[in-house]
Amino acid sequence: MSRKTAILRRGAAAACAALLLGAVPAAADTSQVYAPELSFRSYTYSRWGDPIACPDPYTVEKVVTGVDLGIGDFKRPNDLFASEDGYLYIAASGDTAADNRIVKLDKELRVVRSWTGYIDADGQEVAFREPLGVFVTPENEIYVADGTTKNIVHMDAEGNLKRLIAAPSHEDSAIIDADFVERYRPSKLVVDSSGRIHVVAVNVNEGIVEFDPDGEFEGFLAAGKVNANPIEVLWKKFSTQAQLDRMADFVPIEYNNISLDDEDFLFVTSSAIDEKVVVAELGSDNGSQEGALVRRLNMLGEDILRRKGFGPPSGDQEIIQDTDKVDSPYTGISRFVDVANGPDGTYTVLDSNRCRLFTYDSEGYLLYAFGGPDVTAGGFRTPSALVQLDDCLYVLDSNTRAITMFRQTAFGRTVASAIAWQESGDYRKSAEEWSRVLQDNANYDMAYTGLGKAAYRNGEYEEAMELFKLGNNVDWYSRSYKEYRKAVVAKWFAPTASVAAVLAVGLLVIMKIRKLRRKRRENEGGNRS
Repeated sequence: MSRKTAILRRGAAAACAALLLGAVPAAADTSQVYAPELSFRSYTYSRWGDPIACPDPYTVEKVVTGVDLGIGDFKRPNDLFASEDGYLYIAASGDTAADNRIVKLDKELRVVRSWTGYIDADGQEVAFREPLGVFVTPENEIYVADGTTKNIVHMDAEGNLKRLIAAPSHEDSAIIDADFVERYRPSKLVVDSSGRIHVVAVNVNEGIVEFDPDGEFEGFLAAGKVNANPIEVLWKKFSTQAQLDRMADFVPIEYNNISLDDEDFLFVTSSAIDEKVVVAELGSDNGSQEGALVRRLNMLGEDILRRKGFGPPSGDQEIIQDTDKVDSPYTGISRFVDVANGPDGTYTVLDSNRCRLFTYDSEGYLLYAFGGPDVTAGGFRTPSALVQLDDCLYVLDSNTRAITMFRQTAFGRTVASAIAWQESGDYRKSAEEWSRVLQDNANYDMAYTGLGKAAYRNGEYEEAMELFKLGNNVDWYSRSYKEYRKAVVAKWFAPTASVAAVLAVGLLVIMKIRKLRRKRRENEGGNRS
């Protein structure tokens, strides 16, 4: 199906929805078909993989650098964290002691304070060497991943050292290789509600490094699946040991960032997955763990991320190759470098290749994508970190060394409100919000799905089927059809059974009458003889 056909179909769907909702949404703009690689505009994807323009969910409110803040340039900005009490923390490094620091900002990007090191037990300040990651607990205790010293620095809100957690070594566990300490550089970390520390480290592909609440090494969590070439696997089965020794081992994927959602599950991203595997995943309906650029992990390391959307949560579905001869600032797949958790199971991932943000709901449906490489229009050059705080998103760009603050628009707030009411179980209010979304964007599939869920919960299965059809949601359409079929059977079972019973009785009476007549004729024939 062509993109133009898809958009025309969406316009027809919007007209049908207007009749169902008793409202007239804005007319579908059939000219809004464009290649996302050539535009900064916000968009989503149809079921057929076509980009469809949507209203901007966020707008740029301000862009600031360290110079703008009056604290000097962020030479190498590495990480960004939003605390529960509404503050932002930046981890930055550089060539001088003043460059290696943690900076605390308020939500309007005003400086609160900074730390260039920690205060040890002797009251002496010990400088950070290379702050690559920062995490702040609800009690405002600060954890810093220092790449050069290989330590996790745990300090209180004032910067007083509580403990240093060193790199795990072979003496700590037999599963640690002899060269592990040499290649280990802690870069990102989170601390869950039980106090366990989860660390993503550079040059570590064994998985997430785990420390217990006492800072003791526990092991590795969620080592990535080996992305092995099937031909190589077959070849190895028939190879000699000498040949096997000369072959490179299959290397698991390496995580590059980690975050913690409000249910204590871990979200991790990876940009080191084979591009061919990701492209194959994009061609599937939902994708799987093998080509997953983002995962949601339980405490056993199992990926429990839901992938029910029109495609896997892997960013842009259009892949640009060097040979495509398209005027594009990038080629290849999306490369995720960070994930920010929003309310009601939503999450936003940051694509360093496309310089875009992709927001998904709890089931894996793309709500919207926005951003781009045009710095003059609020885009990025090398985005490296992302956080969400209330109705704002903050992006750290390691190239421009700036923080971009996005504030949610009316459209974005309406979508968020619809999802919030839906997650809370108030489908009437959710339907009202989804109707408002359609007023702004008649081509928004998620709105039809939201309205369909409201109708489904109300037992209006036939209407739900129509809405899910408009939203191209095959899964929920099937559910509605099953319930509709049950309702139809239940409605007509009693009358049908009654009619069948009457017919059966009538048939028995007729058969009885015929039997009596036949017997009478036989008796009359006998009397004559």
